[in-house]
Amino acid sequence: MALEGTLADFGIGEILQLIGSQQKTGILFVEGTGETEEVQVFFRGGKVIRCDVARRDKRDLIGNMLAAAMVISREQLSAALETQKKTLKRVGDILVEEATITPEILQEFTDLQTRETLARLFQWKKGKYRFESKPPGFARPNISPIACENLLMEGVRMMDEWPLIQTRINNPDTVFKAIKTIEESETEAEALDRILDDAFSEFVDATSPPVEQTQGRGKKATGAASNLSRSDRRVFAYVDGKRTVVQIIDLSRLGEFEACKSLLSLLNEGYIAPIKVTAPRTGDTLRRRVDWGRMALKVALNLAVLGLLGLLVWFMPQSRAQLTDNSAEFGRETMGRLRANRILTTTAALETWRLREGSYPERLDALVNGGLLIPEIIAPPGQPPLEYFSIGVDFDLR
Repeated sequence: MALEGTLADFGIGEILQLIGSQQKTGILFVEGTGETEEVQVFFRGGKVIRCDVARRDKRDLIGNMLAAAMVISREQLSAALETQKKTLKRVGDILVEEATITPEILQEFTDLQTRETLARLFQWKKGKYRFESKPPGFARPNISPIACENLLMEGVRMMDEWPLIQTRINNPDTVFKAIKTIEESETEAEALDRILDDAFSEFVDATSPPVEQTQGRGKKATGAASNLSRSDRRVFAYVDGKRTVVQIIDLSRLGEFEACKSLLSLLNEGYIAPIKVTAPRTGDTLRRRVDWGRMALKVALNLAVLGLLGLLVWFMPQSRAQLTDNSAEFGRETMGRLRANRILTTTAALETWRLREGSYPERLDALVNGGLLIPEIIAPPGQPPLEYFSIGVDFDLR
């Protein structure tokens, strides 16, 4: 099976659908652009059995994931890393050999690591892919096999729901506090139903493959008046008014998407509320958070293009009138893109402000004073400022 091309023409979802429908065995090589990691996905009979990354982010390493979830201590991780230097064994295998963790725990986190990697592939819009058919036995499976159709459904659901989640769960340093307990919304009968349902679910999870466990976590807990899922309840247990969003993601062991989705459910249901944002910590960043630096850089580059264009027109005497007309047209288009970028950046800052303060600010100056925007975004030199009107629960920006 010859399958090779670019992600711009053939997305990850389509590739998985083709491999799964034909039950192919082989390796899918996916290479991103710039510093994006390179991923190798191993298939047997149309199912994913392994996923390797050439340049994995430090916090995505198994050892760091275990430490972040407080399954092992930082001291135990350091000791395992020292052993790895001498033996060249995998950190996870070392921790199992030393009885620091059980094989079941290692399997759980390996599956989670793989699901997170595959989920991020759906975000890639640029890059190259190549599938090579290989005979059975080309790689030792290190995860519970995952059917391509399951990955495809999860990927489509994630892509559809992430934009809504990001409107309110978009800062990795936000701390939430519980404002009521889940039990307050339950009668005694409903609480008994929930306990029995959870006990039955735990029994099913314990006797099912890990992939089925993951899918089962999202089911609704029967009888609960709040209609929260078991994932929601799991996340709620880690909301203590001190932990950040990133820490809750790590501790819940659900993955970034599922944990953030549960936080949004708890927020919408009125069980939690955001409090003061803590200072950012190195490494604790949501992969899908707004990149303020990149936004500001884009604005600066657009301004630089305008300035360079003006210099070229001034110093080139040939066909100056034509160049002036072309530059004016291009300048209008660039200014339109620049204003659209300013509106997009300001809108993201407004959503972050509402998450922190509970309502939109009366004036855009508050975003500057709060460190969410630079003044040049609101009113760049020589350009009309953004027009903003707020009623607290909504706003108009143009």
